Amino acid sequence: MFCGGSGSLAGVEARPKGIRNRGRPARRPYFAMKEKDLSVALGLTRDVLKKMRSEYTEGEDWVRVPSNKPKNLWEVQWTEQGLEKLRDVVGVVPEEEIVPPAMHKGTVLARFPNQRFIQVDFNGAKHVVLCRDNTKFVKGMPVWARWDGSRWVVVRHPRFAGKY
Repeated sequence: MFCGGSGSLAGVEARPKGIRNRGRPARRPYFAMKEKDLSVALGLTRDVLKKMRSEYTEGEDWVRVPSNKPKNLWEVQWTEQGLEKLRDVVGVVPEEEIVPPAMHKGTVLARFPNQRFIQVDFNGAKHVVLCRDNTKFVKGMPVWARWDGSRWVVVRHPRFAGKY
């Protein structure tokens, strides 16, 4: 209870010191997995998951996380209940742990005129890897990449030409 002052504030509780939530809930609800991580873990494209999502109930099986973006761009997260239903349909055994694939280290072989791609050598295998900007990658430079479900993507981009 707030005590002190000249006015009567019976029934009004003071906010704890240091907390400024400005009308937002104190904690966001916990959801099992983001749809982006789920697509990578299951090896399905986001389009396939989107079609499958239409068969499930919003609010129970999956939810949109509110943000300042338009509603159709809000992040989708699956609940535990939705993941259980999805496991039954896709055929994933519950004991199987859903983990996204690990990152791989390679060496830059070439840059392309399209600045969104570089060619990387992973233990003798050549792959085209998606990056933000290839101008700072130098031939022979080490690079870490991860599999994003349908393509290789650079994990970290250099700040300067040839340097991280």
